[in-house]
Amino acid sequence: MDMNMGYWILEYGKVFCGYLFLMFLWPSVVFHSHLKGKSKTWRFGFCVTVPIVIMNTVVMVLGLFHVLSQWIVCLLFYGSFVLALVKNTAAYLDGKYKSMMEAKFPDVRTLKGKYRELVLVLLFFIVCFKYVKRAAGYLSIDYLKKIKTCNWTKIRVQMKQGIWNLGRVSSSMFWRYGILAIVIIFGMLYFNYGAFQVYSYGYGDLYTHHGWIYALIQGNVFPEGVYPEAMHCFIYCMHTVFGIKVYSILLFLQGIHVAVFLISVYLLLRKVFSWRYTPLFVLMLFLTLDLNNADLIQSMFRLQITLPQEFALPSVCLCALYLTEYLKCGRTSDTVEKKRGIRNYFGDENLFLFMMACAVAAMVHFHTLLMAAVVCTAFAVFEVKKIFKDKYLLPLVSSVLCAGLIAVTPMAGALAQGIPFNASIDWAVSAMGGAESRAIRNQSGNDKDADTIERGNVGDAENAVEDGSEEAVQELQRNEISITATLLRGVAETFDKGYSALYGKSRGGWMLVLTAVAVAFCWLTRRKEKFIRFRETAIGYPPVILGSVLYILIYAAPMIGLPDLLPEGRFFAPGHMMMLGVVMMPIDVLFSGMLHFGKELVLKGASLLLIVGIYGGMIATGNFRGLLFYELSRYNAAAMVTEEIINTFPKYSYTIVSPTDELYPVVQYGWHEELLNFVENINSEGYSIPSEYVFIYVEKKPLLYAQSHFFQGPWWMGEEKYLKPFWDVYSHRYPDSAASQNPEIVAGQVSEEEAAGELPAYENAWLMYLKLPNRSVLESKAYDWCQQFARKHPSVLNVFYEDDAFVCYYFRQDMGSSAYELGME
Repeated sequence: MDMNMGYWILEYGKVFCGYLFLMFLWPSVVFHSHLKGKSKTWRFGFCVTVPIVIMNTVVMVLGLFHVLSQWIVCLLFYGSFVLALVKNTAAYLDGKYKSMMEAKFPDVRTLKGKYRELVLVLLFFIVCFKYVKRAAGYLSIDYLKKIKTCNWTKIRVQMKQGIWNLGRVSSSMFWRYGILAIVIIFGMLYFNYGAFQVYSYGYGDLYTHHGWIYALIQGNVFPEGVYPEAMHCFIYCMHTVFGIKVYSILLFLQGIHVAVFLISVYLLLRKVFSWRYTPLFVLMLFLTLDLNNADLIQSMFRLQITLPQEFALPSVCLCALYLTEYLKCGRTSDTVEKKRGIRNYFGDENLFLFMMACAVAAMVHFHTLLMAAVVCTAFAVFEVKKIFKDKYLLPLVSSVLCAGLIAVTPMAGALAQGIPFNASIDWAVSAMGGAESRAIRNQSGNDKDADTIERGNVGDAENAVEDGSEEAVQELQRNEISITATLLRGVAETFDKGYSALYGKSRGGWMLVLTAVAVAFCWLTRRKEKFIRFRETAIGYPPVILGSVLYILIYAAPMIGLPDLLPEGRFFAPGHMMMLGVVMMPIDVLFSGMLHFGKELVLKGASLLLIVGIYGGMIATGNFRGLLFYELSRYNAAAMVTEEIINTFPKYSYTIVSPTDELYPVVQYGWHEELLNFVENINSEGYSIPSEYVFIYVEKKPLLYAQSHFFQGPWWMGEEKYLKPFWDVYSHRYPDSAASQNPEIVAGQVSEEEAAGELPAYENAWLMYLKLPNRSVLESKAYDWCQQFARKHPSVLNVFYEDDAFVCYYFRQDMGSSAYELGME
């Protein structure tokens, strides 16, 4: 087969270019006049929020009115882009070549509207032609003759000056953006790595998400109930506008989009820390420090999978960033604040982006909305006096309400049409009780909440006091002492179930100490004269400290009897960043203090060395990160064969017989027959598959479905160390699955004995693929049928692809006559 890594690199390039167009180029052109003159930070926030809001709104509204079609979406996006491009080009030429235009077209002053723009575009091509002609002239014989007589000494001086200027500009760009780019690319390599190792979706939830995107392609919104669909709308638009396969987008999108999350964290922390490179220290520590908690490994794994929650993570940081920027506007002086009327607060550009970020958080995933609320609370609590001023409060409340209205209106419209909520909403609500998290973390599953028991005893004693019992009074006094002991035990449990559970006792202890030191330092900068000079340095620290503490409390909550607001460690990505921010606060103070005594260039060099030192130090000390995993749902060969079939054979000329894993990748291009249905019907007369080509996928080594398959990789990428700490915990959640370390794969073996066995009775057909014994029987029967069919129809059944673990058979049918009868009896 002509399938190799080059194919997947090409698919990745398509997704990357499509992503850049929809997320950055399209809004930059369409909203050029609005973005002109804005800061890079503001433009970045605009580009990563507003397009998502627009796409979700457009697709959902069209869908609710039953007019959603791909040609309408293409017309809207390409039409707006082309019109904006013409208008922007005309405006540029009108300003730059106004005199030239008036000289060539004397009556241009009387032209207005579209006629003027057409003239300007015409002039644009004239100017382009002029420069092309001039360039061609330099290559003519006359100019070549003049080269011999030119002043080469002067040219060398000019060249040296040009090289010097280029070097100076490059150096400035490197220190401003180059180091950040290196760190971001380093992170992208880590999170993109798995998609080039395992060609499966990587996570079972992506079947559902692919199905919902396919429903959008068919013009159907909310196919399985009301659920935030902004990510699906974005992927739908990318597929519709560029024709990129949905499967390729799901495989690669999050590995690209994770860069936006890392940049968002950088921009938020850039407003927190005094030294400009401290956020890069935090990012580098996040990307290199190893993890020994199963939930953190799971959360890091999710950052490489195209899931709604992870897709919306940048909005969490952007909500906090633009909220603080909005509240900062009155920090200068009361006089300036008084001059700024309340109307100007409503029209504040940072408030607009805060609203857009909130809308994105709500319309992509409800958990990210909760995360944004937690992070924003951590930042807002220190500006509470300002927030409750009318000039701030009314615009802020209005923006939140508007964000909710933008996000909820399509969902409300669907509910009004009788579409119910998706079942996953019920799971999210029930999971907040904390029972599921407690069951996973407590492997024995029979721990009791001591605090609940103590509260019950206190309640019994209080009831007895009402009866006037003297013994009850004494009991209540004893219980008052026990309440104090319970509170102290609660603090200890918070450390044990929070810091210690997340990071281990030693590392968790150090993080708690550093948190306490940071709190003390912030208090000293406000209370002691000796530390006043550090007040500006530490002014942004308290929100990050509080955010890190909330992160610990949210994770420990179900273990200390509190609601599980964000289950399964889902708050890890922003929470862990804030925890590492606390760790880096002493470094920030050090570099900020050294600015007064040393040259900035020296400190820049030291910062670069520290970034490299964090990477090298993690490797040298054995604290370097581990390689992640994918949930293996099919062999790579099966994925490659499917892509080969799609790219080679005419649409809907073939049927693939396989487990469900091939259903959605092939649904827009061919037909699919469930392997279970195939095996159950091959003993029935008259069973056939009416398509020209039939491809039958058989696993000679039946795969243990959805096993956590950990990657192998180069030493500089990561180490093979996450399998045991992860699976020691998650094996209790998935007792029928397993974990494997590449190149090993947990699998069975087809055999005649398995083929002679009976398929077990089932209520849930999915269990026939999920459990290895059932899958082995199923694959063995399919393999045995292929051998019998080959003997019955010599030279009909061919091998399309085969290796030690997987084989794809195929045969061609004459559609002018009846299809082959596949029943063997």
